[in-house]
This record gives sequence, structure tokens and C-alpha cells, in this order.
Amino acid sequence: MSAQPERMLIKVIVDRLSDRVLGVHIVGLEAAEMIQLAGIALQMGATKAQFDTVLPVHPTAAEEIVTLRAPTRRHG
Repeated sequence: MSAQPERMLIKVIVDRLSDRVLGVHIVGLEAAEMIQLAGIALQMGATKAQFDTVLPVHPTAAEEIVTLRAPTRRHG
């Protein structure tokens, strides 16, 4: 995917205390398709640990949602 000129932003927002995924932001091509699947997981109350157990489909931009491991920022 890195050879492609298009860029994408993916952000997963996680509650530090409960590990529950509170939101996912996706900006880029095919974002609408990916966010629909994230919405299902959010409605079911998925945790970041559960996201981490999903087998990523390679090579796709969507695999980044489940391969994000380290927080870039912490608030609160």
C-alpha cells in the first residue's frame, strides 16, 4: 500500500480504563465501506484487545484498523 500516492488517516479512540473502543475516524478512499464495519464493532461494545485479535487482510488499508498498537496520544 505504501507505493500508492493516496494517503489515509485512521484513528481509533479507546477508553483507557475499560479498553472499550469509543470511536473510529477514517478519512480517505473507501472510508465509507470501512467505517460501516467499525460501526458494527462499536455497537457490539468491542474492546481494543478484541480489535487486536482480528486477523488483518493484507494488503488493504482496512488492515491498519486492527494493526494499530501503540497510542499516539493520551488524554485525561
